[in-house]
Amino acid sequence: MDRRDFLTARRRKSKIEQVIAPEQTFRTNSGINTYTGAWTEQEIVHLLKRTMFGATKADINYFKTRSMSQTVDELLNPTAPNPTPPVKEYTTTTQPGTPDGNIAQGDTWVNDINNDGTVNSQRRASYKKWFTGNLINQDRSIREKLVMLMIDHFGNEASEVGNAIWTYRQQDLIRQNILGNYKSLITNISKDISMLRYLNGYLNQASARMKTMQEN
Repeated sequence: MDRRDFLTARRRKSKIEQVIAPEQTFRTNSGINTYTGAWTEQEIVHLLKRTMFGATKADINYFKTRSMSQTVDELLNPTAPNPTPPVKEYTTTTQPGTPDGNIAQGDTWVNDINNDGTVNSQRRASYKKWFTGNLINQDRSIREKLVMLMIDHFGNEASEVGNAIWTYRQQDLIRQNILGNYKSLITNISKDISMLRYLNGYLNQASARMKTMQEN
């Protein structure tokens, strides 16, 4: 079996699978040649499902007025601004000197350092709602889908990182670099505080390495 056959080989389906979903395969043979096929609503929906989180009727109608090349250009080159940071929409006291008392309702918390566990739990919940809102209210570009892809790829758990500001800053780092140089993104992520915290990088010391080598 050559490499192409190996990569396209399929496992044998069970009798139940064959009854429920008859085997049907599709293959693209055009390589990297410029696509010259049809450009109808069907192709638009297919492209938007691949580059966005679904396609609304308004999105479909919008891209019907664009050529295929114009559509691809717009999807890969966002013009909408990045979303504003998450804000304090949870309920806490605003009295100075109390946990989260520095931030008024409706103001962002992303620049207010706070080590209180309860506050960070509320902020992580705020971050998740904000993130979900960005996906639902996506602009007409591939940006949000790429952000989600890379956040899932790096896999930092907010509950493990602990500090909500660090979690937000990592997403902001990804968002600012997602359509740029991939090597730069990876380099910056390797030094990101959220990544270092999640991988216990802040515990890495030369003395700890020497001790491990001696024990082995």
